[in-house]
Amino acid sequence: MPSHPTYHRTIDPLELAQLAQQWGAPLVRQITLDVDDPFLTGNHQLLTANNRRAEICYVMHRGRPEDGLLLHIKTFYPAGAYRLPTGGIHVGESVTHTLQREIYEETGLRAGEAPGEVKLQRLLGILGYTLQHRQLGPVEFATYFFLVEMPAGAELQPQDEDEHIGGWEWCTPAQLPAVAAVLGDVHTRSTTWADWGRFRAAGHRFVAELLAVPA
Repeated sequence: MPSHPTYHRTIDPLELAQLAQQWGAPLVRQITLDVDDPFLTGNHQLLTANNRRAEICYVMHRGRPEDGLLLHIKTFYPAGAYRLPTGGIHVGESVTHTLQREIYEETGLRAGEAPGEVKLQRLLGILGYTLQHRQLGPVEFATYFFLVEMPAGAELQPQDEDEHIGGWEWCTPAQLPAVAAVLGDVHTRSTTWADWGRFRAAGHRFVAELLAVPA
């Protein structure tokens, strides 16, 4: 028998219980989006391809979220479509392993407790999606959002050329709704990326809500 659980479901109940034990019970929200080709099927939009069951999103800041959240853009994205970095969770792979792997592949930084490593601070929440695709039918997916802290003085050095990272920007939590608006309006510049933009916008609105400072 395997020494560690093997996870297959988008939101696995056993894994969710383990995450809650480590980080506290996260907010889990479910939304439905109507999507069509090429989203989920087209080049560079294969969200559930390569055996992915879900994804992580690392919300990386520099000391405090108010000091800036890291955004990136891929070389093949529509112009200006910066977003919070994500990475696919493969069937059989844990959420936390994916988080550490993706941070390293995209930034060159290790995640852990040692000095100079990215600090994994908390699980902000989980956004589950039912993607109503005209050809594929309903497709389940989820994004696990983690707040992480970038080490002081660290430099971003992507390790995986296949990530095709084209640039970085920083925004404050208060600017996330504006980032979401740009993503949601991608359809005005590229009909090909319209559903992708709407999908990504939903996650940024969710994080903006989670990081909102009470009045």
